[in-house]
Amino acid sequence: MQKALRSLPSLALFCLALAACNAGAGESAAPSAQAAPVVAAATQAEAPKQPAAPAAPTSRVDDPTFTLRLAEAGPYKAGELGRVVLHLEPRGEYHVNQDYPIEITLSADAETALAKAKLERADAAEFGDKGAKFDLPFTPKAAGERKLDANVKFAVCTESNCVPDERNLTLALSVQ
Repeated sequence: MQKALRSLPSLALFCLALAACNAGAGESAAPSAQAAPVVAAATQAEAPKQPAAPAAPTSRVDDPTFTLRLAEAGPYKAGELGRVVLHLEPRGEYHVNQDYPIEITLSADAETALAKAKLERADAAEFGDKGAKFDLPFTPKAAGERKLDANVKFAVCTESNCVPDERNLTLALSVQ
């Protein structure tokens, strides 16, 4: 019996065997309708779960409550300071939460130097109920395609509901 309890499939078989024993004690010999869900549940639990496919990199998120986007502010030249702009725009009756600690964490490829890897509300070029705008400075070290990633934590709210969120954005940049 201890061996049967070590794995879920064995436990399901044990339950079926127990139901069959009860059937011999005056109940119908067919397995009960209640035993079938146990077997189905055991079979589902055994199947390995497939990891969710990662979302394709995007420079824009359109949600019913907000729009979040990274926008180019180029042209960009190797060795010169450049910037991209992050925009957060609430939709409908939503507004940017003024008290939630907005945080932007940047990363880039090895050929791109970031002026600052973490930005907060104090770093915003604009910050109000109707939106937030951040200038994200960087210096590309070499010409070619460069990539900038931003992880953004923020919240948009209505009078009765607040929605904290975290999104990842990626922007491919062409550097001359």
